[in-house]
Amino acid sequence: MFSPASPIDRLVSQYYQQLELPSLALPDNATLLTPTTQHALYNRMFNESDPALWPLPPAHYRMRVLKLIIARLEQSLTNPEEDEIIDDLLETWGTLLTHPKPSAIAQAQQLTYIKYTAPPPHHHPTTDSAPADLTQQQQQQQQQQQQQQQQQQQQQQQRTTITSESRGLILSAGTTGFRTWEAALHLGTYLATDPTAVRAGIAGKRVIELGAGTGFLGMFCAQHLQPRSVVVTDREIALIEQIQDCAGRNGLVGDGDDAPGKRFAAGIWEWGTPLDIPGLGEGRVGSSGGGGGGELPGDGAVGEEAKKGLKFDVALGADLIYDVDLVPLLVATIQDLFANYGLQQFIISATLRNENTFRTFLRACEDQEFTVEQLPFTSPPEAEQKGFYHSTAIPIHIYRITRPTA
Repeated sequence: MFSPASPIDRLVSQYYQQLELPSLALPDNATLLTPTTQHALYNRMFNESDPALWPLPPAHYRMRVLKLIIARLEQSLTNPEEDEIIDDLLETWGTLLTHPKPSAIAQAQQLTYIKYTAPPPHHHPTTDSAPADLTQQQQQQQQQQQQQQQQQQQQQQQRTTITSESRGLILSAGTTGFRTWEAALHLGTYLATDPTAVRAGIAGKRVIELGAGTGFLGMFCAQHLQPRSVVVTDREIALIEQIQDCAGRNGLVGDGDDAPGKRFAAGIWEWGTPLDIPGLGEGRVGSSGGGGGGELPGDGAVGEEAKKGLKFDVALGADLIYDVDLVPLLVATIQDLFANYGLQQFIISATLRNENTFRTFLRACEDQEFTVEQLPFTSPPEAEQKGFYHSTAIPIHIYRITRPTA
């Protein structure tokens, strides 16, 4: 069960996203001290015997978080006869202390599973006026019932996505893709919270993600936003292998005509070269039809005939423009998608670390006569976020890029 208003739920989702300790939102001292809260934290965060808690964060992270919680509990103890820290938490703390502590370098390079929890979608109030024969009290009761139904739907629809990351690796083997960056979480927040954006851009559409890195965006879309198909791409084989592993853990593999694996694929795409992902033609992923004659040839590779049916409606990308040298390749790839794959729009999220680099990208888009539109979306402040937690210290903008129709 998940209620965005619950401080325990918020802490649990932050914990599985492995936020830095200063960013964790612990409940107030009085709430934290209650046995009910302590048991909830143990059962949902530290009980290693419960397979439902997979993937637990690494032991060194769990130890740091539990140390913080116990310190807060000790500060809150005022009545020795009534206040106490439950045995399960203390015993877990003792066990974690026995684990060998990895070096800072080892921690930075450690590959670990991260579980992201999406914020709930915004529910826009209905514009229909209440029937004239309803009293004010009846109208209030009706509104309360609608709010309760929305809360129940949110509780039943917790949306999570698991990735595999090395959080401490900013740059490794020439790629920055071993962690999920703020721009991806910003774009994920936009897609998770705006039902209109999903209906217009993702639901029922053929989606391709460029520079996928951890695959967070593409997997979240495939799991929870009802696209027709999703293809995630990156130029690094190690990242694609990690995405394929996580696709299974996110329920995106399987046999059968309606299996998620028939709608999700991951493969290498080096910008500036033809899109050629082995196995993409074996199902309906990215095909121009909904089945039968519209399927791609199942020859184990995307040949010339298969490519004729390979189409995409929308492309996604996040933090792709961190080097000005990449701009020509990226723009050429976008042009290729528009010209040869039927692309309708490219949605890109960019952290404005270097405005000169991004202006170079925008000018290159103008040179190709693309239409670039900034979408009016701002992530909530960090203290108000209810999922996909990320820093808002540096501006992040989302743009829609289209090509004028002839």
